[in-house]
Amino acid sequence: MKISRKSYTKIFFGLILLLIIVLSSLVILPFLKAILAGIVLSYVFYPLYSRANNKFQRKNFSSLVVSLFVVILLTLPFYFVINAVSKEAYATYIITRQKVTSGSLVVAECEVQGPVCKIVNYFEEIFKDPKVRYYLDNSIKRASTYVIDTVSGFLLSVPAFFLNSFIVIFVMFFFFRDGLVIVGKLERLLPLKKAHQKHVFKRFDDVMFAVIYGNITIAIIQGALGGLGFFIFGLSSPILWGIVMMFFSLIPLVGSAVIWLPAAILLIFDGYIQLSNSMMLRGFLLLLWGIFVVGLMDNLLKPKIIGERAKIHPILVLIGVVGGLKAFGFIGIIIGPIILALLTAFIKIYEEER
Repeated sequence: MKISRKSYTKIFFGLILLLIIVLSSLVILPFLKAILAGIVLSYVFYPLYSRANNKFQRKNFSSLVVSLFVVILLTLPFYFVINAVSKEAYATYIITRQKVTSGSLVVAECEVQGPVCKIVNYFEEIFKDPKVRYYLDNSIKRASTYVIDTVSGFLLSVPAFFLNSFIVIFVMFFFFRDGLVIVGKLERLLPLKKAHQKHVFKRFDDVMFAVIYGNITIAIIQGALGGLGFFIFGLSSPILWGIVMMFFSLIPLVGSAVIWLPAAILLIFDGYIQLSNSMMLRGFLLLLWGIFVVGLMDNLLKPKIIGERAKIHPILVLIGVVGGLKAFGFIGIIIGPIILALLTAFIKIYEEER
């Protein structure tokens, strides 16, 4: 069968386009996380850019000012938090290592008669076993080695960090300035009906809003309140555990309770063992703080922030957050659920078109 010149041209153009897309992907791939971070941040701070541009009436100047402001806004708290967390993590490691080495992971031997003391003394005997202590000591060493390697890797990648930061600023600048134009071009390129285009972009906007202003905002608030509770009731490393609670708050069906609940129970147990009413009171108050202050944030604030927008199934959020973290790093917390939500949107369009 003879191929017409027009068909030949189309095939040739398609192959060249495919080759260019593959080569472009290889160029973009090393900076994909930075590009995605820039896109997400430009979405979050676009209202601020709009206000700045309305005031200055200069797109380039407004984009540059807001981009630099965002970098400073994120970098300074990050530096102070990392500094505080590293100190608290080291102190926690030293204390835990000493307790494991001495066999006193349980605070003291319980002498009060009762079922609680029997359980405590049972675990005390287990932790005194040399094999158990050796296993725990090795586990702590491995954990500390991982932390040290991670920090060392971060320090060694400082040049890459600055390069990625520059790319983030660059992407933010152009998405602030030309964001509406870029979205318009994407709408024209999508081979979908107008109704389907609107559905896809609305779904993207709703999920982005829900993940950023709902999940992440609530997680930050819960982490801060959890850390504040640790500080008020005298537990060690409140900033470190606040950060940990923030991350767990992002995971559906898990939440920050995985940290503050065991901490409150252990504090009550320690007070019971040491016959300390004040310690038991602190444990009960931490428990109440976790239930009525930290826990209720998810039920009270999230519906008000998100409303009826982008009700995402918990399974999609769970897989999206965990899988996104593994695939894209920290920015995957946002990107993962968005990708899965867009997948469901396209599946719905496919079902409608069948």
